[in-house]
Amino acid sequence: MSDYIIVADGNFLVREIIHEAIKDKTILALDAAADKLARIGITPHLLLGDFDVDNKMHVDYWGVRQTFVELTHDAMPYIGNHGVLIVPCKNQNLSDLIKAIHYCDKQNARSITIICALGGRMDHHEAAMRSLRAEYKKDRPLFIHTEQQTLRYAKDEEIIIKGKIGDKCGIFAFPKGIFSSQGLTYDVNNFDLSMGFSESIANSLHSECATITVRGEALLIMPPYLRSQREFMKKSEIERLEMLLRDARTLI
Repeated sequence: MSDYIIVADGNFLVREIIHEAIKDKTILALDAAADKLARIGITPHLLLGDFDVDNKMHVDYWGVRQTFVELTHDAMPYIGNHGVLIVPCKNQNLSDLIKAIHYCDKQNARSITIICALGGRMDHHEAAMRSLRAEYKKDRPLFIHTEQQTLRYAKDEEIIIKGKIGDKCGIFAFPKGIFSSQGLTYDVNNFDLSMGFSESIANSLHSECATITVRGEALLIMPPYLRSQREFMKKSEIERLEMLLRDARTLI
């Protein structure tokens, strides 16, 4: 089994976060995201998509044999350029992200992390968030890293959240549940989670380790897992914008 990371084609994180997030993981890029990875010195292990992007340079660079029009539903994976495994998935009933999660599970993924999936188009953003629930497996963790926090879904389970005292976190209805906590600034006992009406917003760690017990379903917005996320958020707003602009120039 292997730990997989899916790199989506949403708002890209700064290169420092990406480089740390991919460490010791099998890297699966969603179609055009592979180009952005290449420009910051990363070659993915797999490239998955329906290849509906009209970009000859993309097709030629990665050795994609068939774009969307020529692609069949039973197309098999093959080795493209740079030793990358090309995984064609034409099914239009599923997003590329969901297809990628399904592919990782077929490979008996031990865990799946998603990055660069949030921001940009709201339909894509919301679909990525909801994938945490739709593709949840209790024995296979599924996370999303943002530039400053880490997200996961919980259902009828106890979760340990680790971080530094004062780290921000939140427990949201997804869509409904009850939670109790030990170790948060605002601890609760059998707190009702109702989407949009009753949720734990702007909570924080009171100790370096907090226990969250969920009955029903919840979205956990947790402190950052990665050192580079912390380092990024320590910087001033101008410094963060400069880093994003630096990488944007690279990605053009």
